[in-house]
Amino acid sequence: MKKVLIVDDDSVSRGLLSRVMKPYCKSFEIITAKNGAEAADLMTTEKIDLIITDLQMPVMNGFQLLEYIDKNYPGTPVFLMTAFGSEVIEKKAYALGAYKYFEKPLNMDILTDAIFEQLNAGVEGNLTGISLPSFLQLLEMERKTCTVKVKSGDKAGTIYFRDGTMINAATDQLKGEKAAIEMLSWDQIQFEITGICRKKERVIRTPLMNILMEGLKIKDEKDSKSRLRPLTDFSSKKNVRKLK
Repeated sequence: MKKVLIVDDDSVSRGLLSRVMKPYCKSFEIITAKNGAEAADLMTTEKIDLIITDLQMPVMNGFQLLEYIDKNYPGTPVFLMTAFGSEVIEKKAYALGAYKYFEKPLNMDILTDAIFEQLNAGVEGNLTGISLPSFLQLLEMERKTCTVKVKSGDKAGTIYFRDGTMINAATDQLKGEKAAIEMLSWDQIQFEITGICRKKERVIRTPLMNILMEGLKIKDEKDSKSRLRPLTDFSSKKNVRKLK
């Protein structure tokens, strides 16, 4: 069953949201946390499908939680709610990757519709039997908005698509176009797709085909180097046999 995490330091608000969502208990499970730090701890043990968080909280506020999720769980959608809304706060929320923004008092019908819409978008699953370059071309052709999480051994990265355009990418060490090219050069790749894109700003401007060609070029160079064996140093005395 899918899980929705409600994060709010106000116990009354947490209780109200939980009660309002109770009729939908067969569709999703409600979990609560009283601040961002507690939510972060929960996410290490629970697979969360949607987070609804307040802004002003002790220990770790809503903006800090958004930054944490963007770094550690980029495929997890977040709704931000606040009783102190403004245009500046709304813009910052979306810039940090919030998927929806709500001002209190909440319209429960609108919130519920947004929850179901998001959960139905959900995770589309792991992909097998297709190469990463081919899959990225498919996303472009079908004008998909999604997040692609890529893994290769102990390496991991994320590629963001909006309306069929690769707008950003990130690994532990690289950002943007360089990160995308790096991932395309990895071996034994596993990847999964989430039907959302938390990034708004387009960082990558290079056409996808150019990035694919550069990534495959680097991969070919790596493969060629790995196939080369070191030549024996015949100039060394120990490799010279005396002729009689």
